[in-house]
Amino acid sequence: MKELFRHALVALDQSPASEAILDCLPGMSVFDTQQVTLFTAATASQQNRPTEEEKHQWQKKLDSYAARLLDNTMFQVTTRVDSDAKTPVPQRILRAARKAGAGYIIIANRGQRKLREVLPGSTVTALLQQCDMPVFLIKLHQDDTADGNQDPKLRCMTPCHDALKHILYPTDFSETARHAFDTLCQLAAGSSKQITLFHVQASGKVDLTDAAQLEEFNRIDRERLQTLSQELQAQARVDVDIALSQGSAARLIVEKARLAKATMILMGSQGRSYISDLFLGGVAYQVIRNTPVPALIIPARRNS
Repeated sequence: MKELFRHALVALDQSPASEAILDCLPGMSVFDTQQVTLFTAATASQQNRPTEEEKHQWQKKLDSYAARLLDNTMFQVTTRVDSDAKTPVPQRILRAARKAGAGYIIIANRGQRKLREVLPGSTVTALLQQCDMPVFLIKLHQDDTADGNQDPKLRCMTPCHDALKHILYPTDFSETARHAFDTLCQLAAGSSKQITLFHVQASGKVDLTDAAQLEEFNRIDRERLQTLSQELQAQARVDVDIALSQGSAARLIVEKARLAKATMILMGSQGRSYISDLFLGGVAYQVIRNTPVPALIIPARRNS
């Protein structure tokens, strides 16, 4: 399993979402994760820095999370509270991950503030814009059967221990998509049973009324997908499907995940076409927002 998944930084805001993430974390052992750093970017009740009492309460809660995790897993667990309230939370998360030596970050796309979905400008979106390591996004949903007088109960929509069983890999054949594919190959050697390689010919790229042009694009793209399939099967014993579609990329990726009963979406953070819109409120943002399964976002290689 890829070394970068051995150590995860888990971003917790100590809201009901944090409790749900904690319930999911034992399942991350399928990624061969062995160490986790539980992290909170403490916020102040006023416009100044958190008081010593506030910092104590944040740390106390984080320690209780660690004790709970140690009781249920074989993970090595450390905790870290950052009280630098002047620095934006996404920067604090990334800084903490680097300082801890983590290989990837785990975060949920629901939290406080009435459990809203991830929105442009949110912590999750800003983190993905800046991040130079993989980010695993846990999709949570609210249990509507909870007592209205209690905090809403959140649960993982797809258990993390099933994440690798059926991976949907959308690709636009860009360099960043290739980088994500390399990660896919490593993960496929674990507990994966099935992988779907999926390419969407985005609206505007193909003239759907020109049968000859459409047939040629389909031939080229199928050959590309078949080449990836052969490479993947040479490295891992896994069933591989390939699929093509035309139209709205975000809608079709989410629909494909649902129809194929995928357990995770793995995709690059930017590419040459639709994936390049990720942090501009575009396709991948819509995928992250609407998919019922977790998503593993692989960043583009950055020039040193």
